[in-house]
Amino acid sequence: MTDSLDHAPSGARSYTPAELSVLLFEDNAIDAALIKRFLRTVGVPASRIHLADTIPSALQILTRERVDLCLTDYHLRPHTGFDLMDEAKRFDVDVPFIVVSALDDRAIDEGALAHGAYDFLVKGELTVEGLERAIRYALAQHARESVLTRAAYVDALTGLPNRAAFTERLTQAVADNAARGGMVGVALFNLNGTKFLNEAFGQAIGDDVLRCTATRLSAARDPANLVARLGGDEFAVVLTDFLLAGQALATAKSLSDAITGAVETRDGKHVVTVAGGVAALAVKGSTPAFSARETAERLLQQASHAMFTAKHSARRDGRSHVAVAHVH
Repeated sequence: MTDSLDHAPSGARSYTPAELSVLLFEDNAIDAALIKRFLRTVGVPASRIHLADTIPSALQILTRERVDLCLTDYHLRPHTGFDLMDEAKRFDVDVPFIVVSALDDRAIDEGALAHGAYDFLVKGELTVEGLERAIRYALAQHARESVLTRAAYVDALTGLPNRAAFTERLTQAVADNAARGGMVGVALFNLNGTKFLNEAFGQAIGDDVLRCTATRLSAARDPANLVARLGGDEFAVVLTDFLLAGQALATAKSLSDAITGAVETRDGKHVVTVAGGVAALAVKGSTPAFSARETAERLLQQASHAMFTAKHSARRDGRSHVAVAHVH
């Protein structure tokens, strides 16, 4: 799966139920059957209604299938629909959520909005007309927001998240791991020789190389890790879900290998090498002075220093290199 921002729509599309793909996150068989029937009455084909009753199975669908909308129950013991929404954000899944609950509870309603849900529906009051309206409104609002998000957070050349999106995601990853002392890392990659390509063959060839690099990084990264273009010929990856600093280095080297090699451009093949820098640390957010943003900036600076070390090595032998920063 590529980064969710890659698929942000260029404009709001018309509401066509027959083309919708819906995930129903529900563990009550009777409620699931009723909502499925309502969805089919609205016009959503049965083959496009996916059912999941655990967070892992729901995430598998959200990350591997095309899903336009998720209807989630609130109570799915031991978890809630809010937990799925949080996990979807962590995996960069950009799908509108509608919370459906058996309880007409204001606290749940407000919690749904706080987690980014587009609507809150009570099962006992659910009608086909009400469900259709909620779906239509959610899709329209999500499409409008996606247009704004793309303008603010997406690199126009590659379609990857830009520096602003990367900074927000890295800061959020630090904050999310602060309570449990989890590991967070940053991998930076600077392409070698792009200035020469632009001067010798024209900027269009350099742009071809940048787009190919973005595609290779997106294909090689773990779904939980965000890939971004920071600007120029520099790319970055937020690294999460690892236990040891050595794993972050191994991931960075694997990504470097994915970038390195011949790139097919409109002017023929050009060989790409890369200088990479990686920094990782266990986040400790228990001190009063802790700041997620400052910690994120520190990680980025350390990875940048390591990348410049690798750059010197790459200039000596013309090969790709990855260096690791020792963060304390």
